[in-house]
Amino acid sequence: MDVERSLSEEEVGWRGLTALFDQVPPERFEEPGVTADGWSAKDVMFHVAAWLEEASEALERERTGVPDPEPGDMDAKNAAFLATSRALGADAVRSRFALSRDRMLDRWAALQTVTPNAWEWLDESGPRHYAAHMDELRAWIARVRP
Repeated sequence: MDVERSLSEEEVGWRGLTALFDQVPPERFEEPGVTADGWSAKDVMFHVAAWLEEASEALERERTGVPDPEPGDMDAKNAAFLATSRALGADAVRSRFALSRDRMLDRWAALQTVTPNAWEWLDESGPRHYAAHMDELRAWIARVRP
């Protein structure tokens, strides 16, 4: 568990992901097709934000000594995130995206001890998750940009 490397990877991943979102033409932000399931760039952005919020909550539980609840059905959780994304406007999603990362990093900084569970939440919701969506965003941007 290399915390400094993970934080560095998170920063690099965040910059890469936000740079890709910046390349999405505003008029195409809500256009389906980024993922095989028909998600838009807005849906992907909200999805990442929602998992950063989950990580924030987990890090707060870690800080206060409260165990994580049972993980539950990830597909159902992602479907709920998608439904919420589609009900929100683009500006609300963009704002939530930035705030979710800030909150997660604040919660990370508040930890007295970095446990394996805390590290996993940072790594899985941050750099690994960003990377998981960057290829599909890159490919979609290449298809839709003139």
